[in-house]
Parts: sequence; structure tokens; C-alpha cells
Amino acid sequence: MPGGSPQAGEASGLVTIVIHRRLAEESAEAYRAWQRRLGAVIAAWPGFVDRRVLEPDLPVQADWIIVERFSDADAARAWLRSDDRARLLADIEGMFVGDDDVHLFTEEARHPSEAASVLISSRVPVELEPEFLVWQRAVSAAEARFEGFVGHKVERPVPGVQDDWVVLLSFDSHEHLEAWLGSPQRARLLKEGERFNAQLTLTRANYGFGFWSQGAREQEPIFKNNLLVLLMLYPLVYLWGYFVSAPLIDSHGVPIWLSLFIGNLVSTQLLGWLLVPWAFKRFGWWLKPRQPVRVQLLGYLVIVVLYALSMALYAWLLSF
Repeated sequence: MPGGSPQAGEASGLVTIVIHRRLAEESAEAYRAWQRRLGAVIAAWPGFVDRRVLEPDLPVQADWIIVERFSDADAARAWLRSDDRARLLADIEGMFVGDDDVHLFTEEARHPSEAASVLISSRVPVELEPEFLVWQRAVSAAEARFEGFVGHKVERPVPGVQDDWVVLLSFDSHEHLEAWLGSPQRARLLKEGERFNAQLTLTRANYGFGFWSQGAREQEPIFKNNLLVLLMLYPLVYLWGYFVSAPLIDSHGVPIWLSLFIGNLVSTQLLGWLLVPWAFKRFGWWLKPRQPVRVQLLGYLVIVVLYALSMALYAWLLSF
């Protein structure tokens, strides 16, 4: 079985396993009891540090999120492939109704060029979807036994947009990824899952796991960030011009090019150190990814109202 010790430096830092699971609502109480059982087992596991269980918080968070920390990569991967964990998972196999994601993060982040991932898509008949998810958990468990495993994420089809199931798989290097893709263990699992793999395609990329999951959402946070910067910049510029620049600088014959430089110097310092961090903190609820539509709209509405108030204040000052 491929594996061995982690790369130099990897085992010396804390390692976190983040698991997302979606369950039927009626399974919640049984799952809580199961989590208590798992907690008692993992507490005695060598290298275990701590864990947190975050319950669903609709409509923002639909999944259960379990965060488990270990002293090093050896301890984390040993837990992922352990018989104890496998027996516990078998007890709740029927509770899953949605995506099942397992992410493993080391404390020392690796450069994206040192990571590698694949996007695997396949067409799965509707009647085979429950069996497909069980099979995917077996695949993920096998991947976790290989050195360099980072994450395995299953994405469901999106009606009218994407008909295929998509698996996002990442290892910390191209070599470790290829070791898994070419392994007898994977070949055996693919043979067992032939009925799930109609029109299977595999796309490689020299990027880490986060590239696939964050790229599609990257544009929106940048746009929101820029709106918040403008929200702070606009009143700062006109207040500086009205109360400071005009009466104290321009009126004393300072050249416009120097006056503008002084104003920009002061504005950028105030924005970077005070105003923008303050705004980002106040609008943290709006900047979080995957927010419901009503939260998104509320944020944009607040921004528009504050813009209007700023312009109204400026117009009022100019009326004197």
C-alpha cells in the first residue's frame, strides 16, 4: 500500500480534517448520538488534539461540519483509514442524503504550483445515485491512505446546467496524484463502480483543491470589496476637500498637484489602516461566500442607501 512518512516539515505542524455531511432532518438526533460515540473513540486516538461539530444553520448552512485536529499528518491519515472509523461510518451509512466532503489541511500551506488536482465527471442513472454515494465514500477512504491526499469533494448534478456528477480530487503534488491514479487500488474500485462511470472524463490541473472550489466565486467578493472601498473613499475625499484642503491648503496658494498628493496620501493611509478594515468587519455578514439571495439583496440595499446619504450630505454642504 503506498504511503510512508509525510514530506519533510509536513508532520511537524497541526493537521485539520474538515468533513461536510448532509443528512435527512429526521436523522439529526441519531446523528448527534453517533457523534458523541465517535467523540469518545477519537479522544483516545494517538495524536488527536480537538474537534468541533457545527450543526446545520439554515438557510446559510445546510451541512453538518465536523472539524478534527491532529498533531501531524501521520495521525490524521491513520484516523481516516482506521478500522474504528470505518465501523462507526457503517453505523450511519443510511443517514446520508447529500454531498459528503472530506478535506485535509496542513498548518503550513503549500504553493499552488506544488499541488495538483483532477476534475472527474460521470453520468450516473438516478436509480443508482444512493449506491454511487456509498461507492464514493469507499473511494475517498482509499485515497486517504495515500501520501499527499488533500481533499475529495463530490458535487451533485445541477438540473438544466450540469447533468454529470463531478468529483474534485486533490493531492499535494503531481507525483502523489499520479501514484493514486495509476494504483491497483483505484483500478479495482473503478471496476467495482463500472455501472456508475458512463461517459467518465478526467481533467488534470496543476492547482490545489481550493482552485476548483474558489475560482467560480472569486469575482463576486472582489466586486463587493470594491463597493465597500468606494463607500469609505467617497465621503473621505469630499470631507477632506471641504474641511481641510480648501480652507487650509488651497487657500494658501499650494499648487493643485501638491494639494492632490497630500490629500491622496492622507486618504490612502486612513482607508488602509482604519476605514476599510472597519467597513469589512461591519459587512462581514454580507461578504461571506454562498449567502442566501435575501442576504445578498439586503447588503446591496444598505450600500445603495449609504451612497445616497453620502451624496445628500455633500449636496447639503455645497448649498451653503
